[in-house]
Amino acid sequence: MTLPPAPHSRVPDPAAPLADDALAEEIELYADVVVAASESEGPLADSDLDRVLGVDEDGTRG
Repeated sequence: MTLPPAPHSRVPDPAAPLADDALAEEIELYADVVVAASESEGPLADSDLDRVLGVDEDGTRG
């Protein structure tokens, strides 16, 4: 049996594009780390991770 949606909930339009820029950026960063790790002969050093993630020496994204 299928229940109707609660009065306060919205049913998303399945044809609407998903737009979550923060999630998309995290997925891209994760993919970059996976690629770098797969190309490495051993564990990635912190400096390698910083380079892949675009983090400067002071901890900011550059």
